[in-house]
Amino acid sequence: MLEAIGEAVYAIDRDLHIRFANRKALEWWGRTAGAAIGRHLLDVFPDIERGEPYRAYRRVLATGMPEHLETTAPALGDRWIGLDVYPGADGGLVVAFRDLEERRRSEARLKDSEERFRLMLEGLPQAAFLIGADGEAQYYNRALRDYVGRPIGTSAAARTALHHPDDQRRLVAAREAGAARGDEYTIELRLRRHDGAYRWHRIHNRPIRFAGKIEYWLGTAVDIDDMREANVLLEQRVAERTAELEAANRRLASQIDEREQAEARLLQAQRVDAMGQLTSGVAHDFNNLLTAIIGNLELLEARLDGRGGARIGNPLAAAAAAAQRGAQLTAQLLAFSRQQRMTPEPIDLNQIVIGMNALLHSTIGATTRIETALAPDLSPALADASQLELVLLNLAINARDAMPRGGTITITTGNIRLGAPQRPEEPPAGEYAMVAVADTGSGIDPLIRDRVFDPFFTTKEVGKGSGLGLSQALGLAHQLGGGMRIETRSGEGTTVSLYLPRVRRGDATERRPARHRRGVAGHRPAELLLVDDDPDVRAVAAAMLRQSGYAVIEAGSGGAALEHLEREGARIELMIADILMPGMSGVELARAARGSRPSLPILFVTGYAGPALPAGTTELGEILHKPFRTTELAGRVAALLEAADCGEIGGARRPRPMAD
Repeated sequence: MLEAIGEAVYAIDRDLHIRFANRKALEWWGRTAGAAIGRHLLDVFPDIERGEPYRAYRRVLATGMPEHLETTAPALGDRWIGLDVYPGADGGLVVAFRDLEERRRSEARLKDSEERFRLMLEGLPQAAFLIGADGEAQYYNRALRDYVGRPIGTSAAARTALHHPDDQRRLVAAREAGAARGDEYTIELRLRRHDGAYRWHRIHNRPIRFAGKIEYWLGTAVDIDDMREANVLLEQRVAERTAELEAANRRLASQIDEREQAEARLLQAQRVDAMGQLTSGVAHDFNNLLTAIIGNLELLEARLDGRGGARIGNPLAAAAAAAQRGAQLTAQLLAFSRQQRMTPEPIDLNQIVIGMNALLHSTIGATTRIETALAPDLSPALADASQLELVLLNLAINARDAMPRGGTITITTGNIRLGAPQRPEEPPAGEYAMVAVADTGSGIDPLIRDRVFDPFFTTKEVGKGSGLGLSQALGLAHQLGGGMRIETRSGEGTTVSLYLPRVRRGDATERRPARHRRGVAGHRPAELLLVDDDPDVRAVAAAMLRQSGYAVIEAGSGGAALEHLEREGARIELMIADILMPGMSGVELARAARGSRPSLPILFVTGYAGPALPAGTTELGEILHKPFRTTELAGRVAALLEAADCGEIGGARRPRPMAD
């Protein structure tokens, strides 16, 4: 039996003479039975006294206790062996050993490989970590340590605590499900940064197996917070329906799988965000140019005062009309890229529908008819025209998509009185101006009727819809104080109605700013501080204000404006400041000015300040968008000064000194 086993076995007596050696032992020794059996161990293997195996023999002979060890054997050229030494029945020893050299080399190679792996993870720019099969962390790379900014415990609970409390339950569930399946998994969570801010990360965990058994989980965390925001903008953009993006999606779909497609859409969101930034920059500069053009045309017209007749008046009117069309074009560009803030005002829904007629026909296509039923006595509605156009365009596209074989879209307007709402999306009871888009399509399945207003819910194919159209329309309606209603029947079509607050026809004129009254005889002209880094805009705005009877002090930067405030003191009754200026912005200037003049009225002017103005802008002052006309600028100034007179800005009413 000892000859047949795979281990080397031999026996020695108490005097260390070899009494037995099986075939495996003789092969490892490179000795014959005659050269080994019956001879003293040190005669067969000189110089083994320095080795650990010989010392183990002496210890077992002395103590009678068996030993197991892994060590190098001098008798075998210092190869690694696994050694078991047992006391024999006759007072000697029975020794079994096996070769461990290859295993030890494999372990050394594995250790070297692990070290190289750690060095590679340490050099990664993204956060990475290594988790043992028992759930205890083995390693966090530098990127993760620096991001968190404090020591991280090794337990799963310690890692869970790094995430937003609202995300921790999802993390634990995903971790347990991945461990149960033994398969990689991905989850998006918010991770706390060293400054306390939570940012979205995509966390991916992949099992690392040895001999079919999971030894580690390799995890990575990629910051996708900016990409998530960009993706929201992308989903809201009508531009995703253009042929260029569809072609890009088709190319990507042929090269990558579903997960890589999602990552590609996030990258596309960055491009759309860059497009929006470019549009906003162009709009800002273009509106500054239009302000100078429109203002100078008005000033020139006022100075001519009818002199020159049609020979000069007609070209001036044409130039002013062209400049105004340029302003409208800029507003349309911003609306297309969804970078424009909503500015509700009384609008005619009929005119909006009529004005969109050409756009709707070119967008919907020839297979679908578009009909209108416009109420002749329609009241003005409180809405933002640009945002409303986008909503109507989305509703029309949804209606077209519900009729793949063609059909009819009907757009209806009317004055509506509604009772108590029956569904969450419906408005409160009251009177509204209504615009509805109806189709003759397949209708909405009752099973999903309650979900159609949920963000990102869509029944369209992947890549064909964002699921934001109806939720965006509902958000617009709710923000204005209105609501929506959907009426649908399977196989008969759907009608989506948008209800907006009605504006009484007399109220539309009452919303105009109060006329200025500072230039009348008997009052000294109000002294204004005008701050704008664009000299052309500053010059024309100053001329508009002086023509309206105000005294104007000009400043080209925030620092210069603060110097004027310090010198002039209480003489300055109102400050007009551009929001976007190099160095010190208009909002920063306003905060600094309010430090010494808490009641100073402030009017911000801007060509474009983005969808999110700097924090506190609207609390510091009112906003006037460029380009503006003399009546708009002077009217807003007069209204602010009148509010200051009445104590509505900064405290009690203060008297106005009369001119001598």
